[in-house]
Amino acid sequence: MSGLKLLVTGAGGFCGLHACAFFARQGHEVVGVLRSAEDPRAAVLRRLGARAEFCELTDRRAVDRLVARVRPERILHLAGLSSAGPSWKEPAKYLETNVLAAVYLLEAARREMGAGFRFAAAGSMLRFDWPADGEAPRPPHPYSLSKTLLTVVVRSWHHLYGTAAVVAEPANLIGPGPSLGLPALIAAHIRALRRARLTGAPDPAPFRLSSLTERRDYVDVRDAVRAYALLLERGEPGRVYPIASGRQRTLGEVAAAYERAAGFRVEWLIGDSGAPSPPPADPSALMALGWRPEIPFALSVADTLDDDAGGVAWFMRPDAG
Repeated sequence: MSGLKLLVTGAGGFCGLHACAFFARQGHEVVGVLRSAEDPRAAVLRRLGARAEFCELTDRRAVDRLVARVRPERILHLAGLSSAGPSWKEPAKYLETNVLAAVYLLEAARREMGAGFRFAAAGSMLRFDWPADGEAPRPPHPYSLSKTLLTVVVRSWHHLYGTAAVVAEPANLIGPGPSLGLPALIAAHIRALRRARLTGAPDPAPFRLSSLTERRDYVDVRDAVRAYALLLERGEPGRVYPIASGRQRTLGEVAAAYERAAGFRVEWLIGDSGAPSPPPADPSALMALGWRPEIPFALSVADTLDDDAGGVAWFMRPDAG
């Protein structure tokens, strides 16, 4: 894949900024989609070698105009709502954002480009298995429902129209940049501890972990972007591809890794959550295409700690990448 025109939705987010940086370095013409022309991340995209387009993806006509302007050969659809908790209060918004936006993109591209484009969407490992034999669906929350329906839509567009579309289901992402995930929150807490100790200010309150025993699979965001690039080129249309390391770590192991990288002990407030850990994801289908995670977990941890600003400023550094 070289010299292609790529449309990246959610371009101002954690994975989106890394994706725009990666594809621009590969020599592609990268168009990153932001919601508002007032978004300051447009300047960050320009710094990364991409250009910004502005579109409300839940507005079908606006999506039609966007795709007609850009005429992308590849679409990486990362935009969406990704928190399970708030989805209970706004289920319609989650369905509109996570499902209809994908429908509008797929249809606009199909009309504009015919079979001349490939599409990869970010799904979720929190989707649920659709029941058989007429049983009622039992999603754990509206977010899961929205991502399950997204997966059904993308796979169905391949079945119905022959669209070269895949769904990728990333594990928990880690790395520098504007993440709201647990590793980034821990890193921000440790940076605050460092500042307090340098200035003589009181330590912030202990960081709360829901437990020490819950398990998560972590993949560096830069490895995830390489996986998306591979799927946009060689993914089998209609398939779902987990992006995972294949190794789960307890939250206690994650906390210990951050203590080692920080070089000092951290006080934790440990909860007693009995929430079940998600089952291990199987990345073998992606690995069969040649992907392997390259960035060690310890380096991912160190990079989040080294990201002093904890946000988009990391992408403005001359050594960012």
